[in-house]
Amino acid sequence: MAIPKIKTSSELRENLAETISEVNQGHEQIISHKSGNIILISEESYSKLLKENEDLKQIAVGIFELESGKGISHTDAKKHLSSLMNKWT
Repeated sequence: MAIPKIKTSSELRENLAETISEVNQGHEQIISHKSGNIILISEESYSKLLKENEDLKQIAVGIFELESGKGISHTDAKKHLSSLMNKWT
């Protein structure tokens, strides 16, 4: 991931179309404003972030379940999936 461009809100207003084009090409932007900064990312990047976040949550849940004795072994999981596949075929 490249270092995001930093622009002021005035620069954003002056170059909105250019900024949108850059963001859609995958170039994140940080817009600096006296009330706080915002980050502009493409819809594709945002979707990837949401997916990664959901994956990490699932991993954390799995680790918690394993550590608390609620998980099943890899061997048992394979047996269970194999039995399900036999039912479907």
